[in-house]
Amino acid sequence: MKKLYIIMYISFLGISSINGQDFPMHTQYMYDKASINPGFVGVKGRVSLLLMHRSQWLGVDGAPTTSNIAFEYPLEKAAFGLNMIYDNAGPLTKMTGNLQFAYNLELSYTTFLSLGVNAGVYNSEFDINKLNIRDVGEDLFVDNINQIDFNIGIGAFLYSETWYMGVSTPNLNLQKHYKDLLSQYDKRLMHLYLMSGYNIEVSRKATLQPSVMIRYIPSLPISADLSLNMRWNETLITGLAYRLDSAYSLLIGVNVSRQLHIGYAFDWDQSKLYTKDYGSHEVFLRYNISKNENSLRYQSPRFF
Repeated sequence: MKKLYIIMYISFLGISSINGQDFPMHTQYMYDKASINPGFVGVKGRVSLLLMHRSQWLGVDGAPTTSNIAFEYPLEKAAFGLNMIYDNAGPLTKMTGNLQFAYNLELSYTTFLSLGVNAGVYNSEFDINKLNIRDVGEDLFVDNINQIDFNIGIGAFLYSETWYMGVSTPNLNLQKHYKDLLSQYDKRLMHLYLMSGYNIEVSRKATLQPSVMIRYIPSLPISADLSLNMRWNETLITGLAYRLDSAYSLLIGVNVSRQLHIGYAFDWDQSKLYTKDYGSHEVFLRYNISKNENSLRYQSPRFF
């Protein structure tokens, strides 16, 4: 019986991985591009700190939660960053810490290409005590499982004042975990991210911002986020989003000041597996520590 519960839970984790749980799956990805593309580090041109938290499938016991913190320090041509992610789903906890570096190339007076790399560690822990086991007589597992691996990734971010395009893979090295767990493998599949967005000036006080992000994971279905935000008078941002075959979302953000930006998103999950939950909730806070831009690549505060 215990073996059955473990297999069922591993299957559940497999479903979660389709939705991108190895790396952050954020509805408001447009405000945290650096977590999946190191080429974006420093593009905003300010020393900044970002905090983000996401709770999925509210009301479902053991549902995934993700928290991350990102710090960026831009220079004239280069930039440094630090990104830390804590991801939990029932007995499985994943923690990632990456140092990031990006270098900017000026392709023309208005077009720039930023190339980035991240390197760090990935920790995966499976706590068997958090599983609801009915038959405690079987001793399939004796100890919890805790593994640490090295992680490296690359990314490129091409942008101007009105548009951007990015491609990245945050985990070039593939690892396998839980080799002694029913001979099952929790393989970290390589994630490939493609993203793009555009600014459409509707009026002097309103800017429409469509964007798309596509996740490609070998042997798994392609996942895509389509977003449409409207920025009102450089202060209020409202938007709608759709995650392919997964969820519909409402987004709202406020520029409290030139330094402080906060946002919230609510997802209606469409999967039949989670019809009894109360949706997914996501909040973020970004604080620009420096008031003035200190990077030649900074273009416009409207877009990012």
